[in-house]
Amino acid sequence: MMRTYVRAVVKDRKGRVLKDTGWVKTNTLTKNFYAFLHSAMHVQNTPCTRSDGTAGTIERPVGGTHAFMSLNGYEGEDTEGIVVGTGATEPTRDDYALESKIPHGTGTGQLYYYANDIFYGSDYVEARRTFANQSGADITVREVGLMARYWDVDAGGYRYALIARSLFTITIPAGGSATLYYKISG
Repeated sequence: MMRTYVRAVVKDRKGRVLKDTGWVKTNTLTKNFYAFLHSAMHVQNTPCTRSDGTAGTIERPVGGTHAFMSLNGYEGEDTEGIVVGTGATEPTRDDYALESKIPHGTGTGQLYYYANDIFYGSDYVEARRTFANQSGADITVREVGLMARYWDVDAGGYRYALIARSLFTITIPAGGSATLYYKISG
């Protein structure tokens, strides 16, 4: 059985660990996650719901020039990889976006998104990303998601689809940071 887990390590402005949540079981993969699996296993274009709520189609994975699915999330990018928000609505398999995403930046209510890294082992894949709070006030994160970039055959370009969403509350102090880990294991 596939399961999801989230972990956070929160640090103060001097880099001292304030909290390590340990791994928290969440198990909230969306329908889009299974659409990607179907596309890969059946080598077939597969419908999904884009992060803006519109219908899209995942391009079947072939040896072409388009990435099948990416969670890279470069520094400064809040559209791909681990994303965070303030929403508190219980996740469902139908979710296609965070309820209320915290945008990248250094202003009020923003977090600085560092690059997203991906690791894997014999029975898991894990995304890791650090968020810095340069806003001047504490920021409470209440939801965490995994946003994948894919080639959308309907749009003729890359689009984004939420593949996992979890309620997970941490507070990142002003001047501090949090490294979030999102693991899919089975």
